[in-house]
Amino acid sequence: MRVRAASLALPGVSLADVRMEVSLGPDGRPQLLLDAARVSIPAMGWRDVALSLRGEPQQAGGKTWRFTGHVETKRAPGGALANADLDILYDPDGGTLQVDVKQGKSNLHALLPLDQTSHVQMTVAALPLAWLRGVLDAAWPGGRLNGGSVDGTLALDLASEGTRVSGRVDLAGVDLDSKAGNLAAQKVGGSGSFLIDNGPASTNLMFDGTLAGGQMLVGPLYAQLPAHPVNLHVSATLAAAGISIGSLDFDDRDALRLSGSMGFDRRGNLDRLDLKRFAAAFPAAYTRYGTTLVQNLTGLAQIGISGSVSGSLDMGAGGFRAFDLAASNVSIDSHGAGIAVARLDGKVDWRAKASRPATTLGWDALALYRIAFGPAKLGLEDRSGTLVLQQPVTTGVLDGSFLLDRFAWRPDAGKSQRLSASFAVTDVDMPELCKAFGWPAFGGKLGGAVPDLSYHGDDLVFGGGLSLNVFGGAVSVTNLSMRHPFGVAPELAADIDLQQLDLAQLTGVFDFGQITGRLDGDIQALQLVDWKPTAFRAHLAANDGGKISQHAIKSLTEVGGGGIAGGLQGMALRLFKTFGYSRIGLSCLLDHGVCTMGGINPDPDPSDDGYTIVEGSGLPRITVIGHQRTVDWATLVGRLKSATEGNGPVIN
Repeated sequence: MRVRAASLALPGVSLADVRMEVSLGPDGRPQLLLDAARVSIPAMGWRDVALSLRGEPQQAGGKTWRFTGHVETKRAPGGALANADLDILYDPDGGTLQVDVKQGKSNLHALLPLDQTSHVQMTVAALPLAWLRGVLDAAWPGGRLNGGSVDGTLALDLASEGTRVSGRVDLAGVDLDSKAGNLAAQKVGGSGSFLIDNGPASTNLMFDGTLAGGQMLVGPLYAQLPAHPVNLHVSATLAAAGISIGSLDFDDRDALRLSGSMGFDRRGNLDRLDLKRFAAAFPAAYTRYGTTLVQNLTGLAQIGISGSVSGSLDMGAGGFRAFDLAASNVSIDSHGAGIAVARLDGKVDWRAKASRPATTLGWDALALYRIAFGPAKLGLEDRSGTLVLQQPVTTGVLDGSFLLDRFAWRPDAGKSQRLSASFAVTDVDMPELCKAFGWPAFGGKLGGAVPDLSYHGDDLVFGGGLSLNVFGGAVSVTNLSMRHPFGVAPELAADIDLQQLDLAQLTGVFDFGQITGRLDGDIQALQLVDWKPTAFRAHLAANDGGKISQHAIKSLTEVGGGGIAGGLQGMALRLFKTFGYSRIGLSCLLDHGVCTMGGINPDPDPSDDGYTIVEGSGLPRITVIGHQRTVDWATLVGRLKSATEGNGPVIN
């Protein structure tokens, strides 16, 4: 017997281009063949799946029939039923249809009441999650289910306006991600109860259970889940407008606990995070959940951290709306990347456009860019959405003092001015500062005031200036600003003015060879990236004359890439140890890794082959000429290093 049908509709299932054939097998038993070119089961996400069913129907007593056979599909999500054994028991007296499927290690047992075929009870074992890829596609078009397996009991309810799947499951090796890249899981295990309620406009999802092992990404939070179970309750709504996680409770007992809600817009961007309470214990919370978040916020690749932080946090698409944070014995080490703090304790309480009671926040030690500050305690108060310092605070820094006179921070200011402050430093010991930065030690004191420090976007701008009393003269720093101050490659800009530095002291520190006299100069438009110069205009001049040693002449000759005039001057250089000079001048314009050199004349004739660095005075008279107008910056740095280490060229 052969039957053909253009289409066939059952509750929740539609078949097209159907061919059914019943024949007798070699043993006289009936054989059933059913082919459907296109099978659609919306609840399973099946669309136009090809299905082929072959087997043996037989009566199992009374009105009960059993079908034992084999099923194959093509184009089914995740390869579901691609090559499976099938056993179907139809029991009209009991009012049930029972289906058993086995494919490899996977087993599925389904029970359908004949008077309610829209309801299916299932028990599954080692079922590939990929088989449910179509279910996820229907519930969450922005998600992709890539791997894993599930054991447990499920209930499937089919309705004209949606589908509900619920049950209790054990999960292994879950691998999924979102097309926007903001949500993902890899090799995650877990167990618990779940509900997926797929409606025409949105899908509601709930999970209540535990997770263990693997990695997860939720917005800016990347988690390395521990091997022990962590408790998770989450309920969410998935819609075209985005994802709303209305309830989130997470409890990793020795690292992180939080409770709140969050949301993502249609592009996958985090636009709401409201943590009603959280508690983080370090270092476990950082290691498991904070590495990527800290790197994205600060640019720091790796930090060491201990202690604990708790409180609440509310953020919207535009930034912070409120936070109430309490730190207990927190210590942070950025491993030389810019910041370190020891035993941070206290609270910070802030609300946008509101006022909050005053709090205190203090530390035992603080270091910024290797500069160590002493202990301090800050009194902070939220005044109409601006967190302000209640009164000036003084602490020690490098045998001197640091006064924080004013501090005001608006966390919700976005890219506009979110921080302003003023501070002053006095009597900072220069030898200690040199030691902190690994410079050659020289004497003097650092002092100065910054009447207006402001933070715009990611730019830190210093008003006023700093002055250094060093080498018997003065150095002033103005127009100082920083970009990405705590990032992996901070950028600094400044102008530096040098006034009447004692060359004898200066050259003595750097083993450049001895020069007497006074040095003036400036370094304009200085730009540093990751503390390495990338651009500046520098001009140094000693115009009042003095003495210069043979060693210093050799050093200047090396730096200028030139030589002495030759003849009698070469002979004089071999015979005498010191010489008189009337002027010394050296300039460099650094641009794109190349330094354009100059000498005493700040605006030399470009047609001149050389430039004068040292103009001699008296007898024996000696002049140093530079011959290389353009020098690679790395080459020039090498020459300076060689000269200051006493390894300058030997002139015979």
